[in-house]
This record gives sequence, C-alpha cells and structure tokens, in this order.
Amino acid sequence: MKSSNILVRIIFVALVCVSGFMLLRSPVTINEPNVHGMAKTALKKAVDEKGNTSVKDSLQLAQSFGLIDKVIDQLPQKYHYDLSYISLYKLSASYQENGEITAENLNLPEKNEIQKAVNSGMTAKINESLDQNSDQLKQGISLFHYFCLGILIVLILAAVLGLFGKSWAAGALLLAAVASFGMLQYFANSFVRGLQTELDKSITLATSSSLWLGLALGVLTSVGWIIYTRLNKKEVVKE
Repeated sequence: MKSSNILVRIIFVALVCVSGFMLLRSPVTINEPNVHGMAKTALKKAVDEKGNTSVKDSLQLAQSFGLIDKVIDQLPQKYHYDLSYISLYKLSASYQENGEITAENLNLPEKNEIQKAVNSGMTAKINESLDQNSDQLKQGISLFHYFCLGILIVLILAAVLGLFGKSWAAGALLLAAVASFGMLQYFANSFVRGLQTELDKSITLATSSSLWLGLALGVLTSVGWIIYTRLNKKEVVKE
C-alpha cells in the first residue's frame, strides 16, 4: 500500500472524529428575550392553579409582602440555554431518574428562598406540561438514548471502514452527520414548543455555527472520500 493512501485514510478517520465531536458537542441555543415577563406569567399560573401547595404558599406570602417583583427584577433580562447531545442526554437521564426537571438542570440561580420559590413556580409549569405526555415522553427518552448509541456506532463504523479504504465509509459518515444534525433539531424544537406553550411564545431556538460546521465537514468529507475511492480504484485497474 502506498504511503499516500495510508495518509489519506488517517486524515479521513481524523475528520470523522472531528465532525462527530462537533455534532455531538455543539449546541442549539434556547433564547428567552423577556425573562421578567416569562417569570411573572409562570408565577401567576402557579399561584392560581391547584396543587403544589408548599410552592403556592411561599409565592402567596412573598406576593403579600411585595417581594416577588423585587426578586424578578434581580433576574437577568435575557436567558439562554445551550442544548447539545451531551447536555440533552444528561437532562433526559436526570428526568428519567427523578421524574422532573429542576432549576439546577436549567442553570437557574437560587440565591435565596424567594428565588427558589420563583424557580419552583417556573419549573412546575414545565413539569406539568411534561407530565401530561408522560408515557410518550418516556418512550421518546428511551428512543433518544438508543439513537445516541446508534450515532456513535455508525461514526465508529465509518472510521473503521475508512481505515480499510472502503467506499461505504462515506455513506456511514453521511448518515451519521445528517441524522445527528436533524434529530437534534427535532428534539430541541419539540422542547421549545412545550416551553412556548407553557411559558412564553417569544422563546426561540438558534443553531450554533459550530454545529453547522460539523454537518458541513461530515458532508464534504463524505463527498471527498467517494471521489478518492473511485480515483484509487481506477489507478488499481490501470496497474
């Protein structure tokens, strides 16, 4: 085997690793431009609705002393939450284990008891929405975990096939790149739609440039590998 062929295969494997890393680690970002408005809406619903007695009592007490507005004013005006495959896997595993989304899961600050009560009001609305589709959500989480495992297997398969110079490596990499990008968009959009319904319609989703780059790298590497294997096959036939 020519040393140039070995080098090309090593480069291909390296690009598979880089593309896979970027696709699994790069986030989509959930943006809330009006945290104060969202908090007030969530807390009003938490106080008015039945259930969550301890949270409701804390909020009503804080409201009677005029503390809620002061606590809300301490919150940042804008909020963003990065959601990658890694963070989404951790979030879903935590929900699967504890049966709820917590303020810690969403990186919400809890500097005092009133702020904890405010966070509890907001997370209560999120968990209420999730509980309404509990069975479907559990199935979705299991499928998501299997999907993550499948993506890793396909990426490893692409790297191994590349080491042996197989043209199928391009198909495996292309499948992993497109599927991982598309499914993250699907899962994140589903999560955001739930937040928009329960909290605030102004919540948006943005895809990071590194995630787009990971997809582009995977697609271009696949195309390049197809060209390389075809040219290499022609050279072998000539010899």
